Amino acid sequence: MPNAAEPQRLFVVGCPRSGTTLLQSFLAAHPAVHSFPETHFFYRLPAAASAPVGPDLVADLPQVAGFLGRPDTCWPSQPTVGAAVDTFLATADAVTAAAGATAWVEKTPANLYAIDLIEALVPGARFVHILRDGADVVTSLCANAAGWGSTYTVDQALDLWSECIAVSEAHRGRPGHHLVGYADLAQHPEDTLRAICTAVGLPYDPAMVAGRAEAARGLIKDFETWKGANVGPLEYAPRARFARSFDAATRAHIDRRVAAVVVPETAHR
Repeated sequence: MPNAAEPQRLFVVGCPRSGTTLLQSFLAAHPAVHSFPETHFFYRLPAAASAPVGPDLVADLPQVAGFLGRPDTCWPSQPTVGAAVDTFLATADAVTAAAGATAWVEKTPANLYAIDLIEALVPGARFVHILRDGADVVTSLCANAAGWGSTYTVDQALDLWSECIAVSEAHRGRPGHHLVGYADLAQHPEDTLRAICTAVGLPYDPAMVAGRAEAARGLIKDFETWKGANVGPLEYAPRARFARSFDAATRAHIDRRVAAVVVPETAHR
């Protein structure tokens, strides 16, 4: 557990295009919460605290510091994983305190694959997982992945979604983990956010709903055009784009594969 001088450390995780930015924006609108753009830090670390940080991430550490809002951060030379994480935490904690906040949120979807490492090295870490209907996730992955330099076939997107669902479901009910459905968040934001706040130890504040779009503007990088909808009105139109994007045979294939994945109703209602 963090000591009294440390802020709460929250991680939003889930499959890409599942609503992680939407969830982050709601949380970041809380007056006691500070957040920052995706850092892509933790999932790129080796699994052992004593291991050296890989050269690609070492080269990107100044950029990570910039995302945290402290580009002058002094990282250890030839850092180990443990030393790099300590520097990240000290920087994030300091930025949060300077903002007058008592909690910070790191949202990088791929941190879903670094949960064990984060739990081992980040005292008091708590995770909010978001789950979304597979048909909508697959549609969005296939339509938007080129924006971040990737591509997905329908089955590759289904594989990724299924894998991410399995990871989140494996953590359902574990201490420090709370699972939320995208449909619930989009349709019933206040009730859903109240439940999240209870789970992570924050008081609910109406500013979370009222300030969501403005908070999103401060979290989305200039080139992240695929996140643009988060700065506008909250809309929920399940499977509307799915129906327009694929022919009948492909939709039927997606439906079969999605139906084969057991997801609690609150994750896709």
